[in-house]
Amino acid sequence: MKTQKGLLRDNDQFSSYLDNEILVIKEKRHIFHFAKNIASIFNLYDYMDHVLKDKTYNALVTFAPSERDLNTEYSYFVSRIISGDDATDYLERFLNVVNKFILSLATINHMTVFAAHGTVPMFYLNTALAYDYRIVAEDTVFENLNLNIGLLTKGSGYFLPRILGIKKATEVLQWKSFSAEDALHLGLVDQIVSGTKLEEETLQFVSGNQAQMSSTLLDLRKLFKCDIKELKRSLELEDELIRKRLRSDELRRRLTANREGSGRLL
Repeated sequence: MKTQKGLLRDNDQFSSYLDNEILVIKEKRHIFHFAKNIASIFNLYDYMDHVLKDKTYNALVTFAPSERDLNTEYSYFVSRIISGDDATDYLERFLNVVNKFILSLATINHMTVFAAHGTVPMFYLNTALAYDYRIVAEDTVFENLNLNIGLLTKGSGYFLPRILGIKKATEVLQWKSFSAEDALHLGLVDQIVSGTKLEEETLQFVSGNQAQMSSTLLDLRKLFKCDIKELKRSLELEDELIRKRLRSDELRRRLTANREGSGRLL
């Protein structure tokens, strides 16, 4: 019981609670909103690291925050993570915690479900592909905020081409945005529900499938989901490409121009 209490949180960034041995995590705001205090972003990832090692719950559900326009926040976030005396430290820590998060999700022996509605940045979709299932509302739009600045989105290199094939994944990563229906057709999400019933139907889905998630089925899902060595290699290569782009003079000039102008990248 003491360990379970350690799973419960409620702060500016996210809240969590237990529902019949299902751990539910609700992000309140996209991480891009924390550009002025990037260190606070790591609170969520430190918590998730603790959660993914815990064995006192049977299933994990993450609800992504819903917003409509993240362009301004994203511009400031990217600018902050590549500028200032502490920028290198923040970038490296960010890459490290995201890598650890994806690797842990890919191997955890609990049923995991990602749920979302509204605008979902490609970064969130890429990490969502490490979950077992993805459920989204009918109003969901996936948006590639990195496309117009030529920056690779973290998490793009492994699960997407594994699901779609290299040719189709390359095409999708050049789309500015796509709908929930597109994602369902591509096999990137498992179910579309009404926006007003997202939480209800997601928890019903988990409750109804928990009993069927035998140890054998879990092992098969982990086996088919990823090759850990290849996943690590892909994440490391992404880091190299992201560092190179973020250090480019052209990108810095572009970000400066946007800060002085509209504050938008797209």
